[in-house]
Amino acid sequence: MTNRKIEALRSSAAQKAKKSAERVEKALERMIKQGQIISFKSVAQSANVSTAYLYKQEDLRNRIETLRDQQKQKPKSKQPPIASDNSKSVMISTVREENKKLRAEIDGLRRINEGLAGRVYHLQGADDLAQRLKTENAELKQQLEECRQQVQESTVVPIENPKVTSLEKKRAGSSNISEQVKQQLESLGIQLNSTLIKAIKAASEEIVLSAIEALKEAISNGGVDKPGGWLKTAIEQCWKPNGKIQIKSELDLFTEWYPQALQKKLIQASQTTKDGIMTYTNDEKWIPFSEMLVQYPLETL
Repeated sequence: MTNRKIEALRSSAAQKAKKSAERVEKALERMIKQGQIISFKSVAQSANVSTAYLYKQEDLRNRIETLRDQQKQKPKSKQPPIASDNSKSVMISTVREENKKLRAEIDGLRRINEGLAGRVYHLQGADDLAQRLKTENAELKQQLEECRQQVQESTVVPIENPKVTSLEKKRAGSSNISEQVKQQLESLGIQLNSTLIKAIKAASEEIVLSAIEALKEAISNGGVDKPGGWLKTAIEQCWKPNGKIQIKSELDLFTEWYPQALQKKLIQASQTTKDGIMTYTNDEKWIPFSEMLVQYPLETL
């Protein structure tokens, strides 16, 4: 290949890289204006690039991390009131009406009970009846106390917001996850959900951290589309960095990259060695695939 062709290929790759960077910048500006949550995953989706590309571009990676941290430091907006004053007034009024009815019924029962008790004293051999009335009186007192407690609880307990309750449960579920794991997930832009929390809590912290390291290696090779789902599988199957799953990810990426590199006449052949995949260039040199991928990213081919 002549120097002119090589220069043309490099120029084309540079133009594609520049366009990718411009898309990311525009996406960031748009997300900031619209108040969207900024993370590596959301920016990658908005700019139509891969998360691996964002992690490799140091300037873009630093800017995304800065914007993400700034969003987290902003004070959260206050939660809207759970219920309006009008709805609370209606609820309190209803409870008070029920309270009045209960009190009236209890007063009536008390008068009946007192009248029966007075008659018992004038009746001979009415010990059994008196005992039954005492038992009934005790039950009525217990019911009265229960009614009072129910009225009191109904008056002070606000209407629950399902979304707030769900968020509190989610936070309670993630409280058992170590801060080290949380920080690692946050640096990768991975949001905790019930499925991932369950997988993390079912494994030891050592397995979880090892799976996270494997995910980082896979991301650096551009072989991960959904980091959260990838990590769940890695934890459940106890994946480790530099394991079979890493080789599989590299092979998957190479399978996509190789035919395009051949078409661009960047390489002539390839082979798999114990040190990984090697490519044979037009300069008659064997260069590791990982180095070629850095020089000629898949997005620029």
